[in-house]
Amino acid sequence: MRYRELLRNLTLRDLKVRYRNSLLGFLWAWGNPILMTAVFTVVFQVVAPNTIQNYPLFIMIGWLAWSFTVGSINDGINSIVHNSALVKKVWFPRITLPASAVLANAANFLLALPMVVVLILYYRIDIQAGLLLYFPIIFLAQLALVMGLAFLLAALNVFYRDTSVVMGVLLTAWFFLTPVFYSVPQLTGENGRILYYLNPMASIIEAYRNILYGATDGAPPGSPDLAFLGRTLVTAFVILILGFAFFIHASRRFGEEL
Repeated sequence: MRYRELLRNLTLRDLKVRYRNSLLGFLWAWGNPILMTAVFTVVFQVVAPNTIQNYPLFIMIGWLAWSFTVGSINDGINSIVHNSALVKKVWFPRITLPASAVLANAANFLLALPMVVVLILYYRIDIQAGLLLYFPIIFLAQLALVMGLAFLLAALNVFYRDTSVVMGVLLTAWFFLTPVFYSVPQLTGENGRILYYLNPMASIIEAYRNILYGATDGAPPGSPDLAFLGRTLVTAFVILILGFAFFIHASRRFGEEL
């Protein structure tokens, strides 16, 4: 890849900016999910108890996956506008800016995974080694999905600066429609099931939980729904291709719009 070094440097820059002047630095990759897991656990195990077993592990997996998505989208939206001086001054592939924002969030997601491993060991979850082969596939589906959305929204935000405001509202709605803090079996009624099947993040989070957590009734980890995961993978790559094509087409006018 011709601009691999540029992409790597931009990704490292985004990671350094994220943790600059913070007390814990890169340890916040662990601190944030630990604190959010604690909050959700108190709310849904103490204040409003539910029957989900090993809830801290359940919520940790869902929160990490969701944080990867929302962080990538929020950072990707502003990646061109916030670097307008660089875009207007130096020529380089503009697409490396949203790409590096997504990759920085992907790195943050991977850095936080040891917390999941700790909880798996604590709860003595029996994971068959073969199930871990699904992890790269699920991760690839999520990476393609958020990369495509970041490309699309970064380009739109150059022309319509209220894109980030609108997405803030949409991401809040998407969060509540995604089984982050509740389980899929809790979705009742036809409308709930339809929303589940139309939501690629629902499939991705459920697939992560299938292989790392198991079922909410205590059943051990098993294979994800391959048909559902396959459709999500196809959907993610379609969004990636469309987002990439739109970004390349729109990037010709970035200079005059910025």
